[in-house]
Amino acid sequence: MPSIELPSNAATNGWYNILPAPPPARQIEGEIRVATAVIGAGFTGLSVARKLAEHCPSEHIALVEAERVGYGTSGRNSGFVLDSHFMPQTLPFPDIELARAQARLCGGGRDILKQLVRNNQIECHWHDWGKLWISAGPGGARGLEQQRAGNEALDIDSQHLDVDELEAITGTRFYTAGLKSEGTALVNPAALCRGLAQTLPANVTVYEQSPVSKHDTGAVHHLHTQQGKLIADRVVFCTNVFSPLLGLANASMAPIVVYASLSRVMDASEQEALGGDQRGFGLLPAATGGSTIQRTPDGRLLIRNSLGYGSSETSDPQKLHIARGFHAETIAKRWPALAELELEHTWGGCIGLTRNEGHVFGEVRTGVWASIGCNGANVARGTMSGSLLADLMVGQDSALLRDQQRVPSPAWMPPEPVRGFFARRRINRHKADVSER
Repeated sequence: MPSIELPSNAATNGWYNILPAPPPARQIEGEIRVATAVIGAGFTGLSVARKLAEHCPSEHIALVEAERVGYGTSGRNSGFVLDSHFMPQTLPFPDIELARAQARLCGGGRDILKQLVRNNQIECHWHDWGKLWISAGPGGARGLEQQRAGNEALDIDSQHLDVDELEAITGTRFYTAGLKSEGTALVNPAALCRGLAQTLPANVTVYEQSPVSKHDTGAVHHLHTQQGKLIADRVVFCTNVFSPLLGLANASMAPIVVYASLSRVMDASEQEALGGDQRGFGLLPAATGGSTIQRTPDGRLLIRNSLGYGSSETSDPQKLHIARGFHAETIAKRWPALAELELEHTWGGCIGLTRNEGHVFGEVRTGVWASIGCNGANVARGTMSGSLLADLMVGQDSALLRDQQRVPSPAWMPPEPVRGFFARRRINRHKADVSER
């Protein structure tokens, strides 16, 4: 296999930067022999490594991360551990049983994480708040109705909120309608990743700052890094958007960048000026091009909106500067008294989206396993698919594994530059709809 392009994320991830500095990274040095090498220490890789270690307590498992745990894509999302996730444009569901299976998989991943956080006392601001879809105009109203219809089809209880009820939660009358449901948790995703890595079973060794630059296959697998080499009987790739660079999911995935900013901690007067629920909240946009917002328990605002295409745009300084301006406008429109609130951190995260919400799952070549493609719900779905992949590797069946196996493989996408042309055209349509950004 040719040399592999490596992740390169700017050091601007607010979730990561507000944490204490981690201890020095353990890197791969020399030649290390293991039973299984798991590549990618995001939520999926962390879950595979944990469950496989529990299944095979006498086997040595290496979990390999190109950067630091929590630094990459899994630590860069908006911090929603979703109990369900569907694309409204797919309604009515073409396969209601598949949609229900997807919801059970999301809920199962959330349950795994909730138990791990509780049992291991992981400090990540876990908050069982639920999620609130919000609307501020006609586009949002249409999206809200789609969400309501989807929830009803999946037997998910939800409560319609009017402008006064929304103001009591959010502290603003910007929003005109909302749909609240329970089950989703809010977290600092980088802190959750780090806590999960620190509490892995003893037969898992985490190697950080050890990007795999070459993978040689044969009777055993040779994974080359700058300072050493892993030799493994089997390899698990949990590399999502970087998977095509490894020869996996080449015609399946569009690399979409989403930008976010995190404010400084608001002082008492600013908290009072914002109003609403000071314990925190999580808002999801019902309108195309809207803003995801989290108010954290420690008094920060997380704003996520605006899109880019391709991993190279994740850390582009100009893209980050433009996104920060959009995020500042988002705050000013909703809470004019906070128009000068400093945004301390702005970053991008690159996710892999498939056309049909498909998922690469299972043994893709002899001795090579993969779970790739969580389509924007990687915290819960990545955790669940990782755990189920470990079950599959040791031959353990379950109803949830059968749910996972119902999920189709990703549909074919045209190669570049055609893929990028259509993706950017769709992104530009998002940019044009700024009414609820």
